[in-house]
Amino acid sequence: MTDEQALLARARSLDPEALAELHERYYRMLYFYVLGRVGERMAAEDLTAEVFTRLLEAFHRGRGPERHLAAWLFRTADHLVADHHRARYRRPEIALEEAWAAAREEDRSDVVVQERVREALEHLTPDQRAVILMRFWMDLPLAQIARELGKSVGAVKLLQHRALAALAKRLQDLRSDHGAA
Repeated sequence: MTDEQALLARARSLDPEALAELHERYYRMLYFYVLGRVGERMAAEDLTAEVFTRLLEAFHRGRGPERHLAAWLFRTADHLVADHHRARYRRPEIALEEAWAAAREEDRSDVVVQERVREALEHLTPDQRAVILMRFWMDLPLAQIARELGKSVGAVKLLQHRALAALAKRLQDLRSDHGAA
């Protein structure tokens, strides 16, 4: 049994020290992943906290991951981010106010580029999105990404290659649809 598996087993039995260590180990990585998806610090903090709340609830029910904790955390984050985006689309007046506030804070062209990249990321598979954000946003090495996602380095390289190709195509399509920025 690896140290990671032993730590996860202790956390599943609700050992407070193990739970604290898991939080310490994964919070920052998960937070930046979520921030890259939602683009708002407060929302990223709330969603990241909710991921850990759901992990704790799963452990209380005798469920949750038995292996590959990072994959479980990122999958849960993906679901929460999707819910977050759906909720924003149901409240367009709030989304519009936030967009105007962001436009005042930053150069308009930067906002457009960020929105296009965010939109393009949403069209990737969850695994592709995780690899791209972990590799380029968080600057993690391929071997660590492979460990975190429970995949081989070769599988991560393939995911990265396919994700970059899909992003390039999607960004080109968005550029054509909206005109050059």
